[in-house]
Amino acid sequence: MRLEPLYRISFAYPEHYLSRGPDTVGLFFGEGRVEGQVNGRFRGLNHARLRSDDVYVPDFHGVIETDDGALLAFHLTGLARKSKYGREVTGTIVHTTGSERYARLNDAVCVLAGEARRNDIRLEVAELVWEQLEP
Repeated sequence: MRLEPLYRISFAYPEHYLSRGPDTVGLFFGEGRVEGQVNGRFRGLNHARLRSDDVYVPDFHGVIETDDGALLAFHLTGLARKSKYGREVTGTIVHTTGSERYARLNDAVCVLAGEARRNDIRLEVAELVWEQLEP
């Protein structure tokens, strides 16, 4: 396998809500941009859960409205571990689209890594490319 860089997400949560009961859950409305092989507006809703060890578990659904007129839906999951500056984020993201230009992403699993510093979140997304194993 190998990783092919796909795009960078830069976004913020202009609105968010935390429910601190027996389980801590959050609703985070995200807005920003993606740049790279895909360029466009990034929007979505992260229904994250906060574990007892202070690790966020994102469940982020949204859309990328590309600059060339396509619409890509996405689902992002992963972990956001606490660090000295904020949070270290790792995870996976899958896409769904009816656009022929981006149709290959319908069958791609992508991975991501980045950081969250207060309301400044930056994630690098790469396509995980299958390669045949050596015998």
